[in-house]
Amino acid sequence: MRCFLSLDLPDSCRDPLLSMIGGLRVGRAVPWDNLHITLSFLDDQPEEALEELHALLEPLRLPAPELRFAGLDFFGPGKARMLAALVEPDPRLISLQAELERLARRAGIQPERRAFRPHVTLVRFRHAMAPAEEAALQGFLAAPPVVEIAPAHASCFSLQGSTLTPEGARYETLAAYPLI
Repeated sequence: MRCFLSLDLPDSCRDPLLSMIGGLRVGRAVPWDNLHITLSFLDDQPEEALEELHALLEPLRLPAPELRFAGLDFFGPGKARMLAALVEPDPRLISLQAELERLARRAGIQPERRAFRPHVTLVRFRHAMAPAEEAALQGFLAAPPVVEIAPAHASCFSLQGSTLTPEGARYETLAAYPLI
């Protein structure tokens, strides 16, 4: 099963996050329910490895990170593939992410090797944009909406299953773990 570990966002952050994309009509907006911070992408894993990981995660009681959003940025590789809201790297968030990857490796899972850059994906773009789409995106970037999002604390992280469909990824919460 294709999986990842995510930090679940407080509901109070979701509407303001989607307001950050304002009138942008390029790409596919991430649905409200799918907004999250990916802590570690685990890729395809056998059920036994996920069960072992769950056994390691279930007793954890780690501190809840404070979430402060810090503007918009693009992620690649190469051309922009997605527009994301950046999250300031709270030390508790960095520690949580590192501990979860350590436990994944202990369960025999090799997480994706990529530097952790905390963000919430808001819009995904096609591989190739039409000139009109690129122009619309550049116009948006010249004056993006200014949205204030109050700092918040996450209350849990989760193990998510991900199924790719032509309409986008569908996520299924396999297990949720409280933060203190």
